[in-house]
Amino acid sequence: MDNWDRDPSVRAMRRVFTGMEKALEDFLQQLNIDPLDHRIRDWLEQALAKYENAWGVASRMGVHMDEDRAPAVYARCLLKVISMDGIKIPVNMLPIETDTERLISEVFK
Repeated sequence: MDNWDRDPSVRAMRRVFTGMEKALEDFLQQLNIDPLDHRIRDWLEQALAKYENAWGVASRMGVHMDEDRAPAVYARCLLKVISMDGIKIPVNMLPIETDTERLISEVFK
């Protein structure tokens, strides 16, 4: 019998990935970007690279990456990458969270 789906860490990571997917869907809708836009793949690749880097930076900074913070950090990485491509991001798209903002500033140095 396979207990993979009962493992708490697997379940937590599934929730993280679900949060990441939801963030992308919400952002595209709010920014009025077609889900088939050719730029999305590049944004996702860049955001994922920054997000993976953020885990090490978070550890060095003493910032705990739990299942709530991890999707928020990914969302910030994604928005930062999109904005670097010239898309104007409304200030109110995500609430400000100090530790996450410090982390993102470090990752994008």
